[in-house]
Amino acid sequence: MQAPSSKIWSRDFILLFLTSFLTWGSFHFLLPTLPLYIADVLKGTPTQVGIISSLLALSTVLTRPLVGFALDRWGRRPVYLLSLFLLCLVAFAYNLATSLLLLAAIRVLQSVPFGGSSTASTTIASDLVPVERRGEGLGLFDLSGTLSMAIAPAVALAVLGNGQFSRLFNLSGCMLLAALLFALPVRYRPVGRTRAAFTLSNLLERRVGWLALAIACAYFCFGGVISFITLYAERYRIAGAGWFFTAYATGLVLSRTVGGRFFDRYGPRVPAYAGLALEAVALLLLGLWRSQIGFMTAAVLFGFGLGAITPPIFAMAVSWVPDDRRGAANATVFAGIDLGIGVGSNVLGAVAQASNYAVMYGVSSLLLAVPLAIFALKIVPRYREVKRETGNVRGEA
Repeated sequence: MQAPSSKIWSRDFILLFLTSFLTWGSFHFLLPTLPLYIADVLKGTPTQVGIISSLLALSTVLTRPLVGFALDRWGRRPVYLLSLFLLCLVAFAYNLATSLLLLAAIRVLQSVPFGGSSTASTTIASDLVPVERRGEGLGLFDLSGTLSMAIAPAVALAVLGNGQFSRLFNLSGCMLLAALLFALPVRYRPVGRTRAAFTLSNLLERRVGWLALAIACAYFCFGGVISFITLYAERYRIAGAGWFFTAYATGLVLSRTVGGRFFDRYGPRVPAYAGLALEAVALLLLGLWRSQIGFMTAAVLFGFGLGAITPPIFAMAVSWVPDDRRGAANATVFAGIDLGIGVGSNVLGAVAQASNYAVMYGVSSLLLAVPLAIFALKIVPRYREVKRETGNVRGEA
């Protein structure tokens, strides 16, 4: 396969985009519905909702480094296709989740192919897009997940109807089967280190450690949003919970279409600071303004904020390492996301049970001071240092 041209929307990029859209669509089907299944069908408590919702993310933390090693060791294609196939099987297995224990087991099993598919797709996208437009290209690729979130949750609640969870799980599996078919004709860049040793240093990429920690802190709050927003809407009698995700995705689209391009030209400082500030405002709105207008406004602002900081982090991660370490770099950053969501869902679930959902969101807004400090003290100085060393406006190693 030839090196990527200056064009982002190549044939392979489009196929990969469609594959990612369907894969994330299947995942987003469960965002508003799984908490309902746990609470209404399996009679779980808010703490149990948080624990089970977080199991996928926490388990994926352990699998990401293995996936990153496999991507760099054996190449992108076998890891990606096998992950999609296994993810399809697990989606249908949700029909067997007739108890909290079985549901927990399925969430853990799903972590391996979920970590494989998401890490592989982002790594493949970073291979395909032109280097000089990497921030913009990865931001556009992230829209595959964003657009699925704009559509899938509302569709899922409509498909669910009066508790048709089996129909929901089967449609999720069919979407993944279609994703696998789109992934087959993609031409994958031949990358592999045949002599790479199975060591801790090869599983994780230390050069992106601060990036992973910053995004973990940012997604800590996201864990509280995705795990409890449907129950929050029920508690305060706010109609149309599924549309929260559509409004959130709208904010993501608005930020990701410009955020990556802004990073390519000016660096990470403004997207990071503005994004974290908007996240904090959104969470404060959920805590203080418990109405339909506040609900939807918070969704857009939260999406815009999170969408502003995510593509620059991934663009810096893959730019600060050699080509044959991109899998490990992406896996390390993704592990940060998973860890943040998993821990956030559990901790914030306990806060919600001890107080209420409004207090939980108010408290979580204060925690965003931590990633803000990491950006100011560690990431931005590192970006400038690499820029000085290489003379590259994107701060590439």
